[in-house]
Amino acid sequence: MDGNRTSRWRPGWTLLILMIFVALTVSDEAARLTSDAPVQFTWNQSLLGAIDQGGPEPEDAEFASLLANDVQELAAVLSSDSGPAVSLGEIDILPAGDGETSEELPVDAVTLAAGVEANAQQAEQAAEEAPEPEKPAVLTHVVARGQTLWDIAKIYGIHIDTIVAANGISDPQRLQVGQELTILSIDGALHTVRTGDSVWSIARAYQVKTQDIVEANNLSDPSSLKVGQQLLIPGAQAVAAQRYQLIGPNGQLRRAFDWPARARISSRFGSRWGSMHYGLDIAIPIGTPVRAAADGRVTWSGARGSYGNLVIIDHGQKVETRYAHNSRLAVKAGDTVKRGQIIAYSGNTGRSTGPHLHFEIRYRGTAVNPEKYLVP
Repeated sequence: MDGNRTSRWRPGWTLLILMIFVALTVSDEAARLTSDAPVQFTWNQSLLGAIDQGGPEPEDAEFASLLANDVQELAAVLSSDSGPAVSLGEIDILPAGDGETSEELPVDAVTLAAGVEANAQQAEQAAEEAPEPEKPAVLTHVVARGQTLWDIAKIYGIHIDTIVAANGISDPQRLQVGQELTILSIDGALHTVRTGDSVWSIARAYQVKTQDIVEANNLSDPSSLKVGQQLLIPGAQAVAAQRYQLIGPNGQLRRAFDWPARARISSRFGSRWGSMHYGLDIAIPIGTPVRAAADGRVTWSGARGSYGNLVIIDHGQKVETRYAHNSRLAVKAGDTVKRGQIIAYSGNTGRSTGPHLHFEIRYRGTAVNPEKYLVP
């Protein structure tokens, strides 16, 4: 009888324990769905102790006690120190520990906006306190013994061409001790204002923006330039453009003319056969292309006395070039020509002892030695 009772009771009691375990598992899943924080389970011992199905056998009570202890230990291992405590029928979620975040904590929008505004004010203050960039300047350098253009350019952090262009140097290899050089603090060109110049025309000549010229020279009134005023033209393209400026800042001719044709020189500038020879004779066969030595406007194209078929180009600033003894002319008076453009074909017209090109450079109406101003 006792044995039958024990066998009937034991399955029922075991089933109850399993149901409690299932309930705890379901509660565990519910807690995990409602909170990202780890949870900790504690058994309600009073609930277990209050269950009475007519009185278990001592073996059953011992079994239940062992099962409760095992579950308690398992829950303790799975829980964390900072996790919340959960009891049957109730979930208590504790605040997140250090280093953790909680989605339930409200974001303080006012504090965030204040921080953004403070950062903006700091950035604005830093911009106001930042030093303004130095304006380009024109300096003077006195050549010391042993110095080369490369040495001087390195000192000021500019290109050699900037120094050559600013000073109209014809031979960069020949510097004299004590020679004063105009130095620009940036790569660019130095322009001396002439009659009729405007910021717009200067910018077009040097292929730069008018605003760059205004800012580099602190021009409060760009429309009131003065003749003789020196302007710094910033930019490497200005250096390239100044290479072809025929007149330097000192008002003298520069070595900036291209050769109209390259061949053997048959007669140089100067006294010849008891008279003055005002140009350079270049021995080339009839029909050889003759090219403009610089940009300009054709003022004469046709026969002219001893010159034979002659082309005259006005380059502005009282500079002109002449090309004589041609067999055929490729331009007419009034044409605008570019440096290197074909303007005629060589010949043997006029007073000539053989096929050649007679080339002249004239400045302010006076013929000068072309070899001093032709680019090597």
